[in-house]
Amino acid sequence: MPRPIQTDLLKRVSRSFYLSMRLLPAPMREPVSLGYLLARASDTLADTSAAPVELRREALACFRSALDKPSGEMTEWFDRMTTKFVPHQTHEGERELLRRLPECWETFGRCGTETQQALRDVLGEITAGQSWDLARFGDATPQRVGMVETGAELETYAYQVAGCVGEFWTRVGFVTLGSRFADPSSRSGMMESGKCLGQGLQLVNILRDLGADLAAGRCYLPKDELAAAGWREGDPGSLEKAIPMVAEVWRRRGREFLQPGWSYVAALRRGRVRTATALPLILAEKTIDALDSAGAGALVERVKVSRSQVWTSLARAMVS
Repeated sequence: MPRPIQTDLLKRVSRSFYLSMRLLPAPMREPVSLGYLLARASDTLADTSAAPVELRREALACFRSALDKPSGEMTEWFDRMTTKFVPHQTHEGERELLRRLPECWETFGRCGTETQQALRDVLGEITAGQSWDLARFGDATPQRVGMVETGAELETYAYQVAGCVGEFWTRVGFVTLGSRFADPSSRSGMMESGKCLGQGLQLVNILRDLGADLAAGRCYLPKDELAAAGWREGDPGSLEKAIPMVAEVWRRRGREFLQPGWSYVAALRRGRVRTATALPLILAEKTIDALDSAGAGALVERVKVSRSQVWTSLARAMVS
């Protein structure tokens, strides 16, 4: 990947992810960083609330199909994205990312065949999840709350926006590092445990942000489970009582999804890859601990892992 994208743009978009990527060996760092930038770009398109929902869904569909086309054929689309979306961005890094999408596409075109296919697959899943999210919550308001229907639907969404990233990480690791990444015979098992780890990380994000999402009219806890816990449509008080009970169930479910992540970490052969993989897992477990301690209070005040805990987690990840 050209240095300007790998360093300057990635650092502007997400300093924390940039620091994590520095842990990876260069052959793996480059496609993973590109995947992050492209996923962040599609997420930016999906989250631009000033743009109509249908325009955002159209942009995501074009984004998916663009991965099969040379960057030279996408000039008109790039110009349209710049006109329709860039003026609404308040995050300077995301504004620059959308402006520099042509560079990302050119970098994608220089990737090897296997890496390109891995990127197409993961971004196809991610944008499908983002499109689902827009369809379900794009018009939600505090007065008209959108809801996930079932636990299976929530787990599918967690796979689409994060579980598939665990699979992508595994594929790219073997493509770029081969047996230095892990024993090739463990690949299928690592694909499954990587998927579970990604889903677990997403569930933790959902549980951590539950209060803010509810305030915006988005409820990611399953509607059928809330009803079983006593929620009745049109009764806000019953929802307030049901949410902590269902959230507790999903914290346990989140831990179950995270657990295979430790076998994944143990299978990795490179210390730096192991550290980069273990760190988000450790932080996710600490976040669930904090959510358990906060209980219903986590709906009012978002829990945070302290800076000292982050450094402790990094030290633990380095010896995992």
